[in-house]
Amino acid sequence: MKAVFRSENKLHPLLIEVIELINQKITSLSDLRALMLEPKLAEKYANLNEKDLFINNEFYQAKGFRRIHLEVAKLGKSLQILHCVFFPDPRYDLPIFGLDIVIVSNSISAAIVDLSPVGIHTSDFIRTQMKLIKVPKFKEIKILPDWGDIFSPYVCFIRPVDPCEEKLFYNLINDYLSILFSLVLFVRRDEINSTNMIKRSNYQKRYCLNQKRNDKTRLILTRFFGASWADEYIDSILFDY
Repeated sequence: MKAVFRSENKLHPLLIEVIELINQKITSLSDLRALMLEPKLAEKYANLNEKDLFINNEFYQAKGFRRIHLEVAKLGKSLQILHCVFFPDPRYDLPIFGLDIVIVSNSISAAIVDLSPVGIHTSDFIRTQMKLIKVPKFKEIKILPDWGDIFSPYVCFIRPVDPCEEKLFYNLINDYLSILFSLVLFVRRDEINSTNMIKRSNYQKRYCLNQKRNDKTRLILTRFFGASWADEYIDSILFDY
């Protein structure tokens, strides 16, 4: 991430910690390579009513993953967003790791993390591992949107109420990533265009289509950059398939 985002007086401390955790995890993957983006999509800046909006994107590929996306957005002092998705290569039976943290006026308003299934059922391995995790009893549980049936039974969607809960949520992110990365070590690769691959591909497409129904993201981007750019960004950067 660029220094403008990494400076402690620029980003919320939880975002800094989570970005560092994700980067550590990413660098441990096999066959890792960074993906190049068009400059107009990799970094974006706009100013509206004396508020600066910065968006920074990083993309990677690795064994088991067709695309890993890490995005940080910052709107003046009023809004910060961390968005991260690990999209699996459909040849591998891996879930979709998804994470979003939204900060309004330096307070976390929403935080969600999940290992979303790419089939009818969550795999036996993930179910077994999830049972070993002691998920904290957060005080404020948020309601999933009406398109949220793409998430697993283990999705955690909350508003951390204090630094203690922020730390607990950070630990949960680490637990979910650790489960995913342990699965990567032994999962086998199916043949291209195999029945299993096609099914997983269709579920991943459904995940992206449902996520595109989040109008809040589209409204913010349209306000600053126009409807055409917002649609292109959502389709080709956030949830391409």
